[in-house]
Amino acid sequence: MKRIFTFLPLFLSCILYPDPVPAQNHPIKLGLKVSPNLSWMSPETKHYNYNGVTGGAIVGLVSDFYFTEHYAFSTGFNFAFLNGKLTYGDQRIENNDTLFGQLDRKYKFMYLDIPYMIKLQTRMFGNFSFFGQIGFSTGFRMSAKARDEFKPDDGGGVISENSNITSQTALIREAILFGIGMEYYLDPNTRIFLGASYSNSLNNILTGANNRFGLNEKALLNFVELNLGILF
Repeated sequence: MKRIFTFLPLFLSCILYPDPVPAQNHPIKLGLKVSPNLSWMSPETKHYNYNGVTGGAIVGLVSDFYFTEHYAFSTGFNFAFLNGKLTYGDQRIENNDTLFGQLDRKYKFMYLDIPYMIKLQTRMFGNFSFFGQIGFSTGFRMSAKARDEFKPDDGGGVISENSNITSQTALIREAILFGIGMEYYLDPNTRIFLGASYSNSLNNILTGANNRFGLNEKALLNFVELNLGILF
């Protein structure tokens, strides 16, 4: 029993700190980022068509928890402003008449996004190091709006309107993340970073139905972003 109690602390320390580098060399790094992005929607509903990319922005807090010298768990939270455009057949009721036509809709989303990734970082080359990241993110929809332009098939005037479509969108957006970048060390505790990430949606973000065809709406929301920030 004495031997067991003698070696138990050593055994636990090997499990909790398998890396020979002391734990104090694995700090928690906190920082801020600003990320312009390009986002787009990929429709999965018949008669729905992709209609290009749109710009947006992401701002947030970055947290890196280093568990070895070159590996970290990265998380934080972001306010993500993402947009997308789709074109599809739809219908409108004007003056008790049903109009059939084509709808060009621009979507404007705001998410509270929480990433959780593994970060793999190289050794330093001068004042620089390079990293790659892979993981997932969960976004909670905070708002969803649309700018519509409806073009009747009979050649009538375009009908434009803004609408709140929160009830027609999913509360949660799940995605897989990939990223690469580099860090520049201003001093031993402060770094600035530059990188790029791709977010691929894993679930449908639309929950509404098409009035003209009676189909449930389905689409994925993807984006690429340029990450600029600082870590302390």
